[in-house]
Amino acid sequence: MSSKTFIKNTTARLGYFRNIQTLIRLARKRLDSAGDYQNFQRHQGILLANYLADSGIDLRGIRALDLGCGHGGYALALSSWGAQVVGVDLKAAQRLPGIPTLAADALSLPFKDGSFELVICASLIEHVLDPPALLREMYRVLGPSGRAYLSFPPFYSPLGGHQFSPFHLLGERWAGKIVRRLGRYKGKTWIFEAYPEVFFSYKNAFGSWGLYPVSIARAQRWVKASPFELIEKSTRWSFINFARWPLINEFLTWHVQFLLSKPDNRRNRPGPSRQPK
Repeated sequence: MSSKTFIKNTTARLGYFRNIQTLIRLARKRLDSAGDYQNFQRHQGILLANYLADSGIDLRGIRALDLGCGHGGYALALSSWGAQVVGVDLKAAQRLPGIPTLAADALSLPFKDGSFELVICASLIEHVLDPPALLREMYRVLGPSGRAYLSFPPFYSPLGGHQFSPFHLLGERWAGKIVRRLGRYKGKTWIFEAYPEVFFSYKNAFGSWGLYPVSIARAQRWVKASPFELIEKSTRWSFINFARWPLINEFLTWHVQFLLSKPDNRRNRPGPSRQPK
C-alpha cells in the first residue's frame, strides 16, 4: 500500500490495520506447530498478493515459482488468487492441494529458461552462500517482461538474526550463548526435530543451510550488478518506507522488499532487413 492511498482512503487504512493485527496474532503462534507456521506464511502470502496486484501484476493464470517455499503458505495464497504455482525448497514441502512441490537447489534450478512469469523469493537470500548466483537463476527461469519479488529481514535490524534476534547484534558467539541460556523455543519439538543445531552457529542454523549477514546496501548492489531492472524498493507491509532512508534504514526496516523486472530484449532486436527492389 502506498502512503498516498493510506492517507486518502479510510477503507484502505482500516483494512491495513486489520491485516497487521492478524499478522501479529499469527506471528505469536507461528512456532507452536508446523501448521501454525504455514498459517503465518499464508497470511503473508495474501498480503503479498495484494501488493503485487497494487503493482499491476495480474495473478490469474500466471506461472509462478515460489523459491524456498518452506511449509507452502505463500504458494497456497498465490494459488487462491489464480496463479499456477510451483514450490521449491531444499526439502520438499508437504503435499499442497493442486500445487506441485519439489526438492531442489535454488542456485541450480531444474527448469528451462523462461519457464515462469513470476518468481517469489521471500526470506531465502540470507540463507544462501552465493546471492548473485541466486539472482542469476531467478533471472534465467523468468520469461521476457517477467517479474521477481525478493525480500528478507536486513541483518542489522532487530529481527535480522532470525532465531538469534535481537542478540545477533552482539555477535554470533554471544547470540548463541544467550538464546541457549534463555531456552528459546523450549517445548517446540517440531523445530528441533527439523533443525537440531538451530542455536549453535549461523552456518548450521537451519541444517544444511545457514544464516548470512545480508544488508539492504549489499542486496541493492547485487541487484544493480544483475540484468534485472529495479521497479521498487520498499519496507514490507508498511506505509512508511524506511528502506529508502539512508544509513538508518538498515536498523529501522524490519523486512525489505525489491520488485524486479526482466527486460524484454526482443523489443530491441532489429527487424528483418529488406533488400531494395
